[in-house]
Amino acid sequence: GPYVEPVGIDATGGIVEGIIGGMVQKVGKLLLASTKLNETERKEGELDFPLKLNTACSGTDAPSIALGLIQENLNHTVGNTTTTTTTHGFEYEHNMSCELEPFKQAYISRNFPDTKLFPDITKLTGGETVTDVYGREQTIPESNLFIAGTSCKDFSMLKSSHRKDIEDKGTSGETFLAAVEYLEQEKPKMAIFENVQNAPWEKMQEYIEGRIELKDRNDAKGIIGMKKGNADKELKFEIDDQGRYVVSEVPKQIGARAGCLVDGFVRGDDDPNEIQQLKCKKSNKGKSLSLGELAKKHDIDLENDKLVIEKKARYCTHLVKLDTREYGLPQTRNRKYLFVWLSDDPEDDLGGYIQLIMNHLKTPLLHSMEAFLLSETHDRIRCFREALRSGPGLMVAKERAKELDFFDWELSGVKDLAYHVNYREKHGINQRARWLTQWGPQGRRLVTPVIWPELLDMWNHRRLDLIDCFSAGVVRDAVSRDPNHHSFTWDLSQNVHRTDARKSTVGVSGCVTPGCELLLPHKGRTMMGFEKLLLQGIPFSRLALGPETEVQLSDLAGNAMSVPVITACMLAGICAFQLRREQKSIEKVNLKNFALSQKYDHANGGVLAERGDLYGAKLSSTKDFAETFARIGDSLAGDAFRCSVLCNCETSGQMSPDEKVLECSDCGLGICHACTSRHQVGSHSLKEIITSETKRANPHEFEMKLRRAAPSVIVLGKGWEDTIPEATGLESYSFQLQRVDRMRGHWLLTYGAWEDHGSGRQVAEIRVALGQIGALQRKLGVAAYVKCFSPAIRHDNPKRGVLGDSARLILRMKGQSIDFESATWEVKGAKPTKSSLDIVGSDPTDSTRIQVGLNDDAPKGLKSHKVQKKFTKNFPKSRNSLLHYHKKWKTWPGTIVVHGDENDASVNGTYKKMSCEHSIVLSALWRRDETINSPALYLYLRPDVMRTDLDVAVISTTPSYRDNMEICELKDWIPENALVEGTHSTGVRFLSWELAPSLKLSVPEPAMRIENSAKPFHDQVDSSEYDSSPILCEMSGLSNEGMKSILQNCPGGGNSNVVIIDLYRKMGSLNAKKLSIVAAPSLLKCAAEGLLSLELLKWYKLAQPKKSFGLCENYCPSRPVEKWTAVNRTVKKGTKTTELVKYERGFDAKESSDFYQTLMNRPPAFEASVDKRCGKLIIRMNPLVAGHQAAAHLVRGRGLDEAFVRSIDVSYSLSELSRMGEPKTKEFRVPNSDSFEETHVEGMELPLYPRQAKALTRMFDIEAGKVEFTEEERSEHTLSGIGWCLIGKACKITPLKGGVLGDAIGSGKTVVTIALILKGIQEARAKRSVKDGKSGATLIVVPPGLLTQWDDERKKFTKNKLKCIVVDSTLSLQRRTVKEICEADMVIVPAGIIEDMGKTTKDRPYTELLTNKANGIKIPPAPSNGHAEAPTIEGTWVRNMQSGPSIYVGNTSEQKHRDEQAYYGYAYAENIKKLRTKSFGPDERGVPLEYFSWDRVIVDECHECLVSTKRQDQVSKSTEFKVQARRGAREFLGVGCTDASARPLVARTAFWGLTGTPLLETEARVTELANLMGGTYLTGSAHHWRKEERESGRDIFLNQQEEGSKSREYRCAIHNSCHKYVEAACQRNRGEQLAVQLERKQIVVNMSDSDGSKFLKAIKVVHLESYSIRPDQLGEKAGDVLTVTASSTARRGALFEIIDSIQKVEPQTKIIIFANAVYGGHESALSALKSSGRKFCHVDDSHSVLEQNEIISWFRHTDATEEDRARPRILLLSFNQAAGHNLQEACHHVIMYDPMYSGSDAVADASVEEQALGRVMRQGQREDVTCYRILLKGPNGEKCLDDCIIERNLDEDVLRAATSNFD
Repeated sequence: GPYVEPVGIDATGGIVEGIIGGMVQKVGKLLLASTKLNETERKEGELDFPLKLNTACSGTDAPSIALGLIQENLNHTVGNTTTTTTTHGFEYEHNMSCELEPFKQAYISRNFPDTKLFPDITKLTGGETVTDVYGREQTIPESNLFIAGTSCKDFSMLKSSHRKDIEDKGTSGETFLAAVEYLEQEKPKMAIFENVQNAPWEKMQEYIEGRIELKDRNDAKGIIGMKKGNADKELKFEIDDQGRYVVSEVPKQIGARAGCLVDGFVRGDDDPNEIQQLKCKKSNKGKSLSLGELAKKHDIDLENDKLVIEKKARYCTHLVKLDTREYGLPQTRNRKYLFVWLSDDPEDDLGGYIQLIMNHLKTPLLHSMEAFLLSETHDRIRCFREALRSGPGLMVAKERAKELDFFDWELSGVKDLAYHVNYREKHGINQRARWLTQWGPQGRRLVTPVIWPELLDMWNHRRLDLIDCFSAGVVRDAVSRDPNHHSFTWDLSQNVHRTDARKSTVGVSGCVTPGCELLLPHKGRTMMGFEKLLLQGIPFSRLALGPETEVQLSDLAGNAMSVPVITACMLAGICAFQLRREQKSIEKVNLKNFALSQKYDHANGGVLAERGDLYGAKLSSTKDFAETFARIGDSLAGDAFRCSVLCNCETSGQMSPDEKVLECSDCGLGICHACTSRHQVGSHSLKEIITSETKRANPHEFEMKLRRAAPSVIVLGKGWEDTIPEATGLESYSFQLQRVDRMRGHWLLTYGAWEDHGSGRQVAEIRVALGQIGALQRKLGVAAYVKCFSPAIRHDNPKRGVLGDSARLILRMKGQSIDFESATWEVKGAKPTKSSLDIVGSDPTDSTRIQVGLNDDAPKGLKSHKVQKKFTKNFPKSRNSLLHYHKKWKTWPGTIVVHGDENDASVNGTYKKMSCEHSIVLSALWRRDETINSPALYLYLRPDVMRTDLDVAVISTTPSYRDNMEICELKDWIPENALVEGTHSTGVRFLSWELAPSLKLSVPEPAMRIENSAKPFHDQVDSSEYDSSPILCEMSGLSNEGMKSILQNCPGGGNSNVVIIDLYRKMGSLNAKKLSIVAAPSLLKCAAEGLLSLELLKWYKLAQPKKSFGLCENYCPSRPVEKWTAVNRTVKKGTKTTELVKYERGFDAKESSDFYQTLMNRPPAFEASVDKRCGKLIIRMNPLVAGHQAAAHLVRGRGLDEAFVRSIDVSYSLSELSRMGEPKTKEFRVPNSDSFEETHVEGMELPLYPRQAKALTRMFDIEAGKVEFTEEERSEHTLSGIGWCLIGKACKITPLKGGVLGDAIGSGKTVVTIALILKGIQEARAKRSVKDGKSGATLIVVPPGLLTQWDDERKKFTKNKLKCIVVDSTLSLQRRTVKEICEADMVIVPAGIIEDMGKTTKDRPYTELLTNKANGIKIPPAPSNGHAEAPTIEGTWVRNMQSGPSIYVGNTSEQKHRDEQAYYGYAYAENIKKLRTKSFGPDERGVPLEYFSWDRVIVDECHECLVSTKRQDQVSKSTEFKVQARRGAREFLGVGCTDASARPLVARTAFWGLTGTPLLETEARVTELANLMGGTYLTGSAHHWRKEERESGRDIFLNQQEEGSKSREYRCAIHNSCHKYVEAACQRNRGEQLAVQLERKQIVVNMSDSDGSKFLKAIKVVHLESYSIRPDQLGEKAGDVLTVTASSTARRGALFEIIDSIQKVEPQTKIIIFANAVYGGHESALSALKSSGRKFCHVDDSHSVLEQNEIISWFRHTDATEEDRARPRILLLSFNQAAGHNLQEACHHVIMYDPMYSGSDAVADASVEEQALGRVMRQGQREDVTCYRILLKGPNGEKCLDDCIIERNLDEDVLRAATSNFD
């Protein structure tokens, strides 16, 4: 039947609290009796108090949350609520938690700050101390209750093909075995283990109990895929030196570990405690026996006896199977819980009592899933939508737009298509019917007005078609439902045949798993992580959440224990002993006798006057509510409508960027002009209601106006309780303003009334709407609604179904003002009037089922649809079949005539069907047109959103069911009834509202006021004090009961006069909620009125303290420095033994402990306290906290001097979270230099072009310090419960120290750079010093193949005016002296020189040279694996399209890889430090480049070193070294180093980057570029992903813990900072128009049948069967498949045909071939050319850098001699080798052997291809250029991978992003 409607501001929190409260009440007497026992009275295994809870792998630590809820309930019921000493005796300590994931560690640390936190359960045992997450050495704290949610992923049925057993080294098995070891070592009295139902529970019980039933020795015990074992032979024992048996080999089905001692055995029917000892002679030491041999030797009966393993502690166990749905939560989640308790009695019957209590605690499901969903205005939803619209979100959308047509098998070949075709055939859905999404290829989508189009852009065709299949499927049911308006959850992560369009129980969600992606079509979005937490019974409002992504929140929720379930388990574990004590016979137990009575039980949950805050109080003067709000409406109603939500794109908080807003004149649908291209609006009659001339108020500013004007408190007048029965008691309650929401067409103020001064339940609400009162209503106004909650919150038989409003007042505009004098309150009529109407239809038109795309097979399938009966069994009887279609199902009436109404306000008339689709239920809307005498009326279907009943046809004054303006309900009517004469007559219920002129609402004078401050707040701030926390405001007027409520959970609440409210620790969230109810309304109103002692949103500057901002250890303690220690280990492989040295990092234990203490004792930004003497709430604010923490990021770790640090400007501002705007996503546009003057350089052999001379001017301005940039960082601190946000801002205007010259490919970046060097050469030479290692040279870091080219360009443009040294290898450096390097003008070096390879792959001559010169530690080779960039929002905000672990994109790198990268960087940096302490004479040779300082540093093709996506660093095995070279280059350039002075390369003047493809499409990449180019700090740099590349687990945890969630204002600051940097430091100038033409040719070839077979075999691994697939479908297997296509014989043949065709016409021309080295293309082309016998040249790792340059140099020069002409005509390069070469003089033919593909980053791949083509198509080219692409198709010409990748790489938007948009 229907569910109980959720009520209240925080409905979900109240629901969970109510469930827990009900459980506590059920067993309350047992619980209280348990707390009062003496230790001598307790049995073995019985828990004592305080409970000492230790948890492991429980993710959210739901057990601790549950214990807190139990204690809160007991406090409220029987405890002394003014002190922390509870009278009920239920006390608990959460002493330990254990969690491996850093983000979960951070969550636990924030929410349970006093809990010892360890990182790895597998390392808990075996030593005296354990290292905690802070690096401290700790002992495991004492515990009597241990709860472990051991990992379930390896046991889950979702892994049916790869499930693991306990010993298979999976996470599940390892965590379980570690938990068992913990039990044996720590011996807690009780433990509870949780896992999936299909875990090997019997085997787990054997492990814990140490008792093996030998008759079950060969049973599978839940181990999937286990072959039939033979324990008689496979279970083996070895005899030790004491003659005891030791388990030596264990088959899978036995729950025992090798190494365990056998205690003995118990004979069949003997007392289980009588263990027969097993021993033999010591002389048998070392002998081995099988179980069968052991049984034979000791006369063990293998069919009746039990084998007993020795245990340090004996436990008994009981297994409970349960479903979360049975404990009050609307989620089907089947799990098993294993209870474990200390007991020497193997037949202990406690498990039976536990089971009884578990059954007794089951809770009826009152609330549907809908009750647990966030409002559309919630900030988390706004953040999610913002992420979808961001640059990284748009990158995903662009990728999805290139997907091949899923329904074209020849193109896509997606195996899942068959499931979709079958589903459509089975359900009678036309194959191309796409009612909800209208998806198509090339990114075409037209969605319904409800759905977020930007969310659908994230999904592939399979998911989109699943949505359309399911939407048609639910309309197809005999009782049609509309997914736009009815509640459904569709799991898009599953295939269409693996999930359901509707669950078997309406209103209940499927199991929340970490990877599920649940679409809520009626909300237009997916279920958020917050909502998944709520479905687990974890109110997120109680949690301190930080920067967790959506995927991480889903992980938290999916791996959590359901709070009501674990509550029931703990209560059962605690109370079972007491129950057995009181009821010896389990058969006679009656648990109802142990229910705990409460103070107000007599009221059955009703609302009592004495619990109201106005009870017995006398109000001062009041104002009339209607008059007050009429005045507000006069001034604000117009703006309220105009700045309300008028389009779907505005529902998450933003304003539409389009100035025009349209409205459908038929149904009231609102949509902005921009969104009409993304939504299905063709059926609507749209007209402009907001034009470009209309000024729409800023919503955030309007909210402040509304808060200023609206009263913070409302009270009911006399007469309400007499008039409305459900209002009983409410006249004693005040209604406090709790929320101000921007809604569709209006703004909504919600006032709430709470019991017990905010400590109890919310009992009623008053909603006041301002703006448009009903769809299409032109008269604006104010509407007030009173809803009484008592029917829904009573204990027995709460009202199910919709809880309507009890009273309403509507004030409309009359002329220029609102008429309030004639307005009267109305109350719902006691009984609706019943009669009948004749409803006659004509002009048949297509029904919605036809519009959806159903065919004649749809009704046929229903005949065998047995499930349908389950959905309709509780529906009322109907004249229309609930199991079959109406005979007129294909048509609906186009015209309906209604007659038979004899009322004055008659509904009679002719109603015409509107064409509007989707905006109303099932597109069913008929309108009676307005006349002079009668208003327009609408007939439509009002949905039963949760589908627990039939939808109801209504006639209303507006076309929207959300307006609640219905006049009458048509009984049992569907549109088809109007077309059949026998069903024309229809019953009707008229819904009357009766006038109640005696009812009034009043606005009292506020009792609570902010007192005027003698001094402005800012004048009281003293930067010289450590803890300057002046009073921000003092609010007087708190009543004694109000104070008692606020201080209910505060230490010292009963003693001190001034009590500090805990807002940050154990009771923080609960106290914040109290503040939001009692104090926030008055505080926010006073703030809006400007009564605070400082101005909101204004920045106030802070004076520098003695200890500079950012350096104070009290505010920002420095983390202990990591220390590396060598660990030796021996590795034996065969007969060979190798000694290996591994370096591990650690932290000083004392330093870590001190750091922890300082961290915990940092002063808070806000402090709230209550002065009980005068009833004051005092709010203090410490701006220094925000100032220091903002400055710390800006100044620490950057090598800045004291003068810089003291010169930063630090300021603060107080903001409100609700007033913050959203960042507007815009592409990065790189400016040109057209507005600059030209700079002329003397000595250049060839003059610069004007654009080059202007670019040079801009570079000189930066080097001269003329271009400044504001470096800025912020720190945010929120006052929980109030919503104020203290923002600290640290700024410093600094001259830029470099930038990026990003001129187009071929535009002469090299010559501009040479001119820059030449222009300043005299000044550079003057500054050089051989003695100090100051070189006058510009160091030019280039890709290896460009060394000679750079030197040639120098000679070409300057002759020999610049002295140049080319360092092509370590050997060439060893030939150079310090003096030579210092006196050079240019030093050219390859980027990867520090990974210069020696004789073996492990030799690194350069780092060996560095180590020798510095006398330092050995530097290992660069790691070949590590952290990778995640450029899109996949894996963070949205799931990846793949399944399994790949959904967590980004930080999938293992910690060991981060450790390797960290040690590599550490060793390199340590050697540089030592090197710079040395002194070298002028003639010293081979001094490493890091010793010198340079005039400037130039990085050519700088993007090559920055971008490091998952595939970017990966190349084929033959060129694996380049992975390390790329990482080495990043280390050499200091990419991850924020201290410019400590970098390997130090530039005195500037640090420049050159690139033709800047790749500036995300803030992360711009931030990294700014750091490299001179160390410029952009907002948010401290949180850049690159930090995690080498972070320890401790530091990742601390980053997560300290970072906190970032507000919209902070995200705006990041966005703005990045754009300003691009504008200031980057330039991109177009080259002159090339005189030559570019011709692109595609040579199409089909793969051979044999290659086709290889291809199909390769894709079979990922269950695909067609040639027409996309790379993203292959996921991690893409490499295997692309290798097949790259090495195709057809591709090789095409290569030779192209070469032959070119050489036939131009025998002496040169040809360059580019191939993809990532997936084998380069290797294939190389092999083909070698086997062909053709003369060609190529560059690989066997060539030295010098040889590489010589090869390319020979090729790029025009032929001058016979020797030149005899050289090869063909050059093969990989795409990775393409950047920077100038080949235009000698070559005009380019062959792209295979397309560039390195992963999901299309922009990076397209830029690489453009770089390759740009080697030839550039200035200086005299011939037309031809670019040949080999396009490989399937054996019969099928579209294949090449088509997809080439189309992607040539996409205009992708190319524009790759070149970062010309200005």
